Amino acid sequence: MKVAILSYEGVIKSCVNGPVEILDGIGTMYQLMKGTPLKTKFDVDIIHAEKDSLYKQPCQQKELKPLTGKEKYDLVIVTAMLPPYMEAVLTKEIQLQDWILKQYIDGATMASICVGSFLLAATGILNHKPATTHWFFQDLFRSKFPLVDLQDGKIITEQGNIYTCGGAFSFTTFMMYLIEKYCGHEVAVLASKMFMINIHQQDQNSFTVFNYQHQHGDEAIKQSQQYIESNFSKNITIENIAKKSNISMRQFIRRFEAATSNTPLEYLQRVRVEAAKKILETKHININELAYECAYEDVSYFRKIFKRHTGLTPTAYKEKFGQNFLIPVVG
Repeated sequence: MKVAILSYEGVIKSCVNGPVEILDGIGTMYQLMKGTPLKTKFDVDIIHAEKDSLYKQPCQQKELKPLTGKEKYDLVIVTAMLPPYMEAVLTKEIQLQDWILKQYIDGATMASICVGSFLLAATGILNHKPATTHWFFQDLFRSKFPLVDLQDGKIITEQGNIYTCGGAFSFTTFMMYLIEKYCGHEVAVLASKMFMINIHQQDQNSFTVFNYQHQHGDEAIKQSQQYIESNFSKNITIENIAKKSNISMRQFIRRFEAATSNTPLEYLQRVRVEAAKKILETKHININELAYECAYEDVSYFRKIFKRHTGLTPTAYKEKFGQNFLIPVVG
């Protein structure tokens, strides 16, 4: 099958090189391990969209092909760009966007990596379809492409012949996912073992850092947010916060959600969970002490809230991100 991997000015080179090496390497490694050729052969091209750029040669193993309308591809991998290049790619790479759209109309499967979803969405292909992107850029994506059904926290989305994945280096597990689709589960398991890459990755929630959503013009709500952030470890209630703001409860909840995209209770929970994450990353603590420091008397409820927002129990989070001197905690 013919695969096109996009290169352009500002591309993240690993998003080009990594998929190239995995797709080129799977056939060789399969032959070595099984003694028989892999039935599915990936014929990979790197398609470049610029004349002169430091990013023109991201992969020394392959000669880049110019952007033309002549060849048709079975799979197009829309790679991610470095954040400083994002606006330029979206506004100037019109020829590239037209090429992507034409390939899609001609029947190609589309697969975007990380913020490559911005480039794919700019073509209109993702309108009214599920998609994901890097957690840090979710709000920006939603503001630019309101017609796309953005799935917050997803590592991978799939609908028909459109795939998206959520992080620049999640392309590794994403490639295992695509290999499973095109070559079957047995080959994907073998590839996972060869490359030492997880096949089925969990969502992005455990990697997310909560952004305290102050970029709005409602000063009363901003003061309430700051109060929550400074007093999350105390037994505060939403009713008391609304009273401090001299706003009725109903209006307070409405304004808070309009400003932050979270209800006041969700915001308080997320602030507390973010604090708990930092404690788990740095301190020698058990679950009861952790819940108490975050103003939760019910440890079971705290564990439930923590897992809702991170996708992990406190114990699993500590094992993943904490220092090595972890003591056992019940989670």
